[in-house]
Amino acid sequence: MAKEKNVQHEKLHTVDENATKKFDSLYAIIAIVGIILFLCIATGVHYKNTFAMLYPEQVAEQYGANEVVGKDDFNSLKYSTLITNQYLGDYFRNNYVKPVIDANYEAKERTPEEEGDLKTRISEVMDAYYAQIIAGNTDKTLDGVLKQYMAEYAKQHEAIFGEPASSEDEAVECFEASVQAYSEANRLQAEDISTEVTKTYSGDELEAYKSTMDAARTARLEKFGIALSDISGVCEVTYRYTVDGQNFEQPYTLVQVGSQWYIDIAA
Repeated sequence: MAKEKNVQHEKLHTVDENATKKFDSLYAIIAIVGIILFLCIATGVHYKNTFAMLYPEQVAEQYGANEVVGKDDFNSLKYSTLITNQYLGDYFRNNYVKPVIDANYEAKERTPEEEGDLKTRISEVMDAYYAQIIAGNTDKTLDGVLKQYMAEYAKQHEAIFGEPASSEDEAVECFEASVQAYSEANRLQAEDISTEVTKTYSGDELEAYKSTMDAARTARLEKFGIALSDISGVCEVTYRYTVDGQNFEQPYTLVQVGSQWYIDIAA
């Protein structure tokens, strides 16, 4: 009888091992499928973001969603001629953040509580300042706004922290928080949003468009890394939306550089 019991125990143990192996295999399959789905989604998002620039109406839709509805002029520049050959974040850091940062200064050591309190204070001050200068801004490149903001940031950092600003990342985080705060406070509750290409320029109209550019506009485009010869197409797109039952339209002029379209903020 004892021998029979041992055999039964061994059989049960074998069944348990098989069940465990099946479970492990099933878990591995589920994990692999999950990874594949994640990669597909990530690839789809990347594809959408990259190839959306091939279609002028999609570029105008994204630009309008930020500028008109989101009241976020800064991030709308991701879809403009400003960043044809560069990332918006790099442009911001190189032209506006680095000039006011003392990278060689070693910041004082503080407790997390002290550091958090100081960051909260400067964020409150800079959020209010950003709202003040963006409300009066008429330059859609935001060049004036960015210069004013970073100059004030350096000034306020000195006053609040008692030392010069020495961290690019902290300056960028403060600015991004100010942009987000302004957008959340002022964004529109828009409905019935649509975009329509209302005019595509012919070859002759394209050349006429280029010929009407004055020296100032040409210089701005060149500052963005775009020569007139780089522009291979021009079109006009109307961004439409409804707020509180009222219909609005916002026209945009887009230029094609290579295979991609950009809002012409030099127009």
